[in-house]
Amino acid sequence: MSFSDTLVLIKKTTFIEKRKNRHVKSMNNKKDIRQVCFDQVKDNNDINYIDEGIAIHTDIRELPIEEGSMQIDMVTIVTCSKGKLQIELNTFPHILRHNEILVCLPNDIIDNWMMSLDFEGSILCLSQSKILEQISENDLWQKAFQLAENPIIQVSEDSLEMSKLYGAMLMQKIKMKHTLFHREIIISIVKAALYELLSNVDNNNLITNGKGLMKQRDILFKRFIRLLAQTRVKPRDISWYANQLCVTPKYLSTVCKQASGKTALGWINEYVSLDIRFWLKNSNKTIKEVAHLLKFPNISFFGKYCRTHFGISPTEYRKQLRRQTDKSL
Repeated sequence: MSFSDTLVLIKKTTFIEKRKNRHVKSMNNKKDIRQVCFDQVKDNNDINYIDEGIAIHTDIRELPIEEGSMQIDMVTIVTCSKGKLQIELNTFPHILRHNEILVCLPNDIIDNWMMSLDFEGSILCLSQSKILEQISENDLWQKAFQLAENPIIQVSEDSLEMSKLYGAMLMQKIKMKHTLFHREIIISIVKAALYELLSNVDNNNLITNGKGLMKQRDILFKRFIRLLAQTRVKPRDISWYANQLCVTPKYLSTVCKQASGKTALGWINEYVSLDIRFWLKNSNKTIKEVAHLLKFPNISFFGKYCRTHFGISPTEYRKQLRRQTDKSL
């Protein structure tokens, strides 16, 4: 029996940030594209583990079968330990085989998801904010962004064994009774697994389709994200970043939109929001002190910023964050 005869059509929801706008028009002509967000994944009762920004399932075959195209707003990592998986990603066909990992990025369009009868694999979904928290440091963005054009990674036997160990550790911890730092340990294992994954990303083991690995646009976007991640107190003005990168604010915002589906200001607000979240949750600084630390002109402006991006005041947001922490203990 040929591979195509043994394929079973399934549909699934999957997982940093890239746009596929150049392909959307052709796919829209073909069929309607369903939008799939991380909150929808959280509502799936078949998922093994769900937490804020993280969803894990160890057997993809158990996920519900659906048809049609979908566009995701999360990062999804699919690991193949046996068999084959066929998928169209932004109209390009890909086949995932043993010892390979597929990475789908936000705004990717997925269609014709099919797997062989003997396929075995796991899936990890991360919301955009969660993936930012995990790989926004060091040089990881450079490696992660290469996946935009080359979504399949060949994994070494050693790395595959490490991935299995992380998976086993993760499932064992998930099954254990919740104890002190239960959630933090799970997130640490996930982060270690991401490092292991990205350690396999280089020019030798990316499955290419004949195109260059990165375009100048993508390189500029990567430099912008690295600058944003490495700037301790982040200016909220696009002009500051544009000056550092020797481009105009308009050009920088256009490049960000093309490369990730989000404007430069959108990325700045994403990172500033993460900083606010960190200081409100993990420090005993007053609201005024946090506002001063992050270079807001006054506490009133800081309060308005928080209401715009979190929907509540800084004080209420701090209470909400700490209630979430208490529940996880």
